[in-house]
Amino acid sequence: MKSTKSKFITDTLDRFVVATIISSFVFGMLAPQTANAETQEVARTLLSPVMEENLKPVYFPIAGDREPLKTINVVSTAYSSDVWQTDDTPCIPASGYNLCEHYEKYGEGDTVAANFLPLGTQVKFPEMYGEKVFIVRDRMNARYGYGRIDIWMPEYEEAKNFGVKRGLVMEIF
Repeated sequence: MKSTKSKFITDTLDRFVVATIISSFVFGMLAPQTANAETQEVARTLLSPVMEENLKPVYFPIAGDREPLKTINVVSTAYSSDVWQTDDTPCIPASGYNLCEHYEKYGEGDTVAANFLPLGTQVKFPEMYGEKVFIVRDRMNARYGYGRIDIWMPEYEEAKNFGVKRGLVMEIF
């Protein structure tokens, strides 16, 4: 009988520890992050800025300075800022970043839509774009899940010509 009671206690304790770790992680991710001016200055010097016009600056490590966390094959399509492909605010993706202003200012698109990656995630497509870094700033239709991405392009014809790329290698940073 001692071993059954001992096993029950051990199993219960193990479940409690796992639940505590998971809840700490989840609540840590949901809790608002605060930083003073000194912390923000350190972040500016250590991290590459991704300036968002209508949001506060967001800082991410430069993807080119580190190894990818994961490399996967994805099915890739492309889209443009047309109301019939997006919604009534075609230049504003889920992150709130203005894609059209970015394109006018920098002359390139670097936005990806993906449902399975957090907004702000940096990715590369080495076979197609070499070392160019894309940022997940948008979401796709809910029917698309893991392994499906949409690359933003400035013109509909360019997106149409892109077509569908199956097995495209994507590095996630």
